[in-house]
Amino acid sequence: MFTAMIIDDERIVREGIRELIDWEKAGFRLGSDGKDGRGGLANILRENPDLVLVDIKMPGLTGIEVIREARQQGFAGHFIILTGFSEFEYARAALAMGVEGYLLKPIDEEELLEYVGKIRDSLEKARSQEEYHSQNENRARQELFRRMVLKEGKLKELEAEAEKYHLAMEGEVFCIAICREEEEGKKENLHEKVKLLTEGDSACIETFPIEDQVILVGCSIEYDKWKERLEKRNKRVESYFGTGLKIAIGNNVRKWQEIFCSYESARYLMAQAFLFDQEDILTIDLICGLTGRGETVTMEWLEMLIEVGDADGIKKAMGLFRDYCTWNLLAEPEIKLLLVQNMVQLYMRLNQKYTSSSLDNESLQRILGQLMAACDMKQLLERYEQALVEVGQKIGMAGGNIIRRVYYYMEKNFDKDLKLEGIARIFNYNSAYLGKLFRREMGENFNNALDMIRIKNARRLLQETDFKVYQISEMVGYSSIDYFYLKFKKYVGTSPKEYRKTLV
Repeated sequence: MFTAMIIDDERIVREGIRELIDWEKAGFRLGSDGKDGRGGLANILRENPDLVLVDIKMPGLTGIEVIREARQQGFAGHFIILTGFSEFEYARAALAMGVEGYLLKPIDEEELLEYVGKIRDSLEKARSQEEYHSQNENRARQELFRRMVLKEGKLKELEAEAEKYHLAMEGEVFCIAICREEEEGKKENLHEKVKLLTEGDSACIETFPIEDQVILVGCSIEYDKWKERLEKRNKRVESYFGTGLKIAIGNNVRKWQEIFCSYESARYLMAQAFLFDQEDILTIDLICGLTGRGETVTMEWLEMLIEVGDADGIKKAMGLFRDYCTWNLLAEPEIKLLLVQNMVQLYMRLNQKYTSSSLDNESLQRILGQLMAACDMKQLLERYEQALVEVGQKIGMAGGNIIRRVYYYMEKNFDKDLKLEGIARIFNYNSAYLGKLFRREMGENFNNALDMIRIKNARRLLQETDFKVYQISEMVGYSSIDYFYLKFKKYVGTSPKEYRKTLV
């Protein structure tokens, strides 16, 4: 596939040419448009297309000036002039500058196809001749670099081959980058994406495949600068193909004999791609800049969250689990195995408690299969979270844990205007029946239990903060400060102010 570019100051003309023929069928991929002479020239020098269709009269620079300046700066691609009848003589003059031909506006579809077909045939012929002469040498160079990064062969042999292919290997900075598709294992467009990524990049002196990845050899550029460049170019890849590449960049080495060290560091980073699924470019800076907690999420906590049906708590647990995996740099198999083991244990423990729940083996196997098939960390945690919520719903429908769920809800929402009738609606129970269950299980009625939770938190706030008593009253759910004083004295034996004085 070759590349083409349209430069014309009239948007309707540019869009018309884009839609006039099937460019991909004609063998071309359309790059950036040029809206005027100067912008078009910049696009030519940046993207180096194989074919440029350029208007004669434009603001900034004329089409003739664009062609002349591009040729002076080394552009060797093909040009077709777009012209009106009044500029016909200008178009003829451009033929002396190596322009393939000219098209009169409005553009005729068949005439455009004929020009594009001739240029494609010329490009293919030139490409085949170049490939014939350079194919063997390119393969040999690629094999040399492959042996370098894999540390295969004797050092003297590698030095002799490097000299044979005129590789300037002394006094340089080398850096290896590894590219693969965003979704591991896929490689339909990998090589085309890498070609677009590296096209015109002087820092990349060689590319070659290893399994389902492509290795880039960077030279005379620090890895942080190369990272910035590859980030920008990867966005261009994404705009063309819909998805970009996952890229891991190794550390710099000062001798080519140590280039395998850069490759190994890039390999290590790529192994963390599952964990850093939100990053397109992986460098050592990601690991050096790790923050968060390295504490694991306990089985007991997850079990409690499931039993009380706390979806928000489960979501929070997923965030903490991601922090744990990132902090400890767990690999994909370790993470999946850990979650599978947790899921199996949770099913066993909860099945023993709630024999009437529908936690059957078939459901468990379905969940485990979904976890193992997750393609990145985000998808894995979403599936795990959904599974835990579903288990909680099944337990809730089986009954038995309703009072624990209600009490947990009270502990988390004591500052709100809680009423037994409202909570009964939340948990889909009759309020009178729920009240009887609560008193039987807790030994207290609903209102007394709620008061005890509120006063417990009021004591904590009096101890740990400087909030005024009326503020604390509102914070724990009492709208009347007099009522707060009454309840506090009932359960503590003294007023809030006197209680605070005893703490000094």
